[in-house]
Amino acid sequence: EGFRPGGINRAGQIPPYQADFLTNLELGWKTSWLDNRLSFNGAVFRETWNHFQFNILGPNGLTIIQNANSARINGLESQLNWQATYNLNLSAGIAFYDAKLTANYCGFVDAAGNPVTYCPAGTINPQTGNAVSGPQAPKGTQMPITPRFKGNLIARYTFSQGGNDAFVQAALVHVGARTTDLRLVERNLLGNLPAYNSADLSAGIQKNSWSVNVYIDNVFDKRAALYKFTECGVTICGAHNMVPQYPNGQVYTGFSQPRTFGIRFKQDF
Repeated sequence: EGFRPGGINRAGQIPPYQADFLTNLELGWKTSWLDNRLSFNGAVFRETWNHFQFNILGPNGLTIIQNANSARINGLESQLNWQATYNLNLSAGIAFYDAKLTANYCGFVDAAGNPVTYCPAGTINPQTGNAVSGPQAPKGTQMPITPRFKGNLIARYTFSQGGNDAFVQAALVHVGARTTDLRLVERNLLGNLPAYNSADLSAGIQKNSWSVNVYIDNVFDKRAALYKFTECGVTICGAHNMVPQYPNGQVYTGFSQPRTFGIRFKQDF
């Protein structure tokens, strides 16, 4: 169990945010097989996250922290490590996540500061005095940023080269599609983050106290979208020129590093 304390928003008209609380129930295992040449480790878990804090960008560009009512994350994480031969090591990791809201997110709190979860169309937001069209994110909405699946594969071959230790390695990473915002309207304006694959290659040699590695990261030069943002509130700056007073609204995307070649030298003293 754990919690984060609440606090006060920089925008004075925005109510303070409360502490959030996380309860994690987890069952894990560590096993070894084939005379310790094969290991299989993992964990399954359920996290219950109450009054969870999340940040949004307000209309004036100030970050606002708000509370939603509750979410639940069911997951499985596992790793397989196989020493296939004396020289060849293979490993794989997988992770599955089912992260969803377990109550409506209405976007405002009651007089006691608790997140409101019942807000059918026509409900009055006490902070603004305006009627809402329904929950900003209904129960069952997938949590943002977290993919449903991600995994990796690594193959490493070690050998002797002129009496020195050397290796070659290849790694492949897959990350599933992700959403960008908890709130549905803002999510649609920002757009989702597509799934991507990335491959890395490296090789190196070590002699006594020094080592040299060469590498190629992102071998196929994939432009993986890692995050999206706007310069102010998404409904204003991400509205695709539909707001007259902000004609230059634009959604920006942060991408992964392009194909990169490099050499590393290490000297131990």
